Amino acid sequence: MTRPVPDMRLEQAMGGVVAGIDEAGRAPLAGPVVAAAVVLPEWAMADPALAGLTDSKLLSAAERERFDARIRAVARIGVAAAGAAAIDRINILNATLLAMSRAVAALRLAVDAALIDGNRAPALPCPTRTVVGGDRKCLSIAAGSVVAKVARDRLMRRLARRYPGYGWESNMGYGTDEHYLGLLRLGATPHHRRSFAPLSTLFAPPGPGLRFVAVAGPPETARLRLVPLRADLCAVCDGDGCHVGVLKATRRQWRFNATGYDAAGAPVPGGGPLAACHGTAVPAAREAPLRRCLDLCLSGAAPAATPVSAA
Repeated sequence: MTRPVPDMRLEQAMGGVVAGIDEAGRAPLAGPVVAAAVVLPEWAMADPALAGLTDSKLLSAAERERFDARIRAVARIGVAAAGAAAIDRINILNATLLAMSRAVAALRLAVDAALIDGNRAPALPCPTRTVVGGDRKCLSIAAGSVVAKVARDRLMRRLARRYPGYGWESNMGYGTDEHYLGLLRLGATPHHRRSFAPLSTLFAPPGPGLRFVAVAGPPETARLRLVPLRADLCAVCDGDGCHVGVLKATRRQWRFNATGYDAAGAPVPGGGPLAACHGTAVPAAREAPLRRCLDLCLSGAAPAATPVSAA
């Protein structure tokens, strides 16, 4: 796929000192939304070190790091954030706009105009223009997308060391299987967005009531229940509320992935009381089909499917 090549025609059309603004981190369950405002030099299009700069989502981590270093060397940059508390208080859209206005203030430079990725602009002391898909059209917005993404990723890796067990060092706060199971096992941190589903329902009283302990012997399948986490993922627990696995949709096929816990409470993917059923195909994310398939597996009437990666 050919990557889009942003240019500086919009900056030139606006005239004067123009900042390109973009954000990173609107969708994750945890962490701040981070915005960056970037003022590129007029000769940026001719800089060979910026050749290939585009939407950060189209770049590898190594490319983003390389471009971030060069952007910081040649451009004026302002980076700012709005944390989980602000996101919960004023919603993610307004928190994003707040982070953008803070990023412009962090430039410590009077700008004549601002180009903003998307269709909503923050309140700024200069003329603004929104550009839908701007990180693929406008070079300074693309630069903002890279700087914001790199800054946020670094922050999430630092937070991962303070709050282990959620996988933030790799998922950056997005809703991966590891993150969801970490939430169930460890609860929410101050950096979780409690207004986001499923936090808004999972941790409302009385909560999911799950336990994460070693369980001996196969549970009674008639007492298994599902705890929905997202459209393609459910936690599975026994009648005592002990977590024994997940039901996950992979390529339009639901599969049961067993999970156990060791004596220290650490998860053991593919283990636990239903380890023999790890990888079992299930026709639907409902308790009755799950019970039937696991019963067949445990009885030996139907072999488990080829094991898949456990959540």
